[in-house]
Amino acid sequence: MSSDMFPDLPLLPQPVETATQGPWGGPTYSYRGARIECYPGRHVCGLFMPEHPLGGGTTFGVAGTITPLVDLWTDEGRLLAYMRPRGARP
Repeated sequence: MSSDMFPDLPLLPQPVETATQGPWGGPTYSYRGARIECYPGRHVCGLFMPEHPLGGGTTFGVAGTITPLVDLWTDEGRLLAYMRPRGARP
C-alpha cells in the first residue's frame, strides 16, 4: 500500500539460479551482469564481474551479501568506503 507520504519502493531485481551445482559445488546465480558462484551450503559465495574491482572471485557470505555490492557498482560506479584502498576517492 502506498501513500503520498510513503510511496512504494521500486522492486530490485533478484538473483536467478542458473545452475544447481556450479563449478564450486553449490548453486550459480546471475545478477545484473554478475555471476555468483557458491560453495555447497550456500554460505560462502564469490563474485565474478569483470568490470567490478572485487569481481575476480572475491568471496563473501551468502549471495544476498553480494547483490548490494553489484547494485552499488552498477548504479553508482563505487564501492563501500571500507572496501576502497586507503586514500582512494569515492
